[in-house]
Amino acid sequence: MANISQEEAEASAARFFRNDYHDRGMLKWQGFFLSDHTSALKKEAAQLVPDLRPEMNQSEIGSVLSSSWESCAKVSVQLNQVNGNGVPTELHGYVKGYQDNKICLSVKGNIQIISVDSIRNVLYWQITSLIRTSPETFNGSLLMMDF
Repeated sequence: MANISQEEAEASAARFFRNDYHDRGMLKWQGFFLSDHTSALKKEAAQLVPDLRPEMNQSEIGSVLSSSWESCAKVSVQLNQVNGNGVPTELHGYVKGYQDNKICLSVKGNIQIISVDSIRNVLYWQITSLIRTSPETFNGSLLMMDF
């Protein structure tokens, strides 16, 4: 290999990048993103799709909400709405208070106010399973905690 000057090397490199080299842009990184994207899609598909649970009456719903508020237990609230695929809307959180016909539910640190009339089913939330409680009467009185 012949020795060339710095100027000739720079000119040769500039000519190469101008005429011969074509940057593939994102194509060269696509393999990395594709792998991560594929694993994310598999993880999403593996998540359990909640079943439509039986509708509870207002006293059963009130009993579970009142009891979970008193014991600071996490609940799974299934609403009367479903998405386009027929999957029911579910919220998992802690009852922070309720008044009249609405509850304050803390879901991942965010407070959501939900009308009790829009609730289909409420269960105590456990890491291993969901269990249903026995119904008790709900007196509808004001209970509020700091949140």
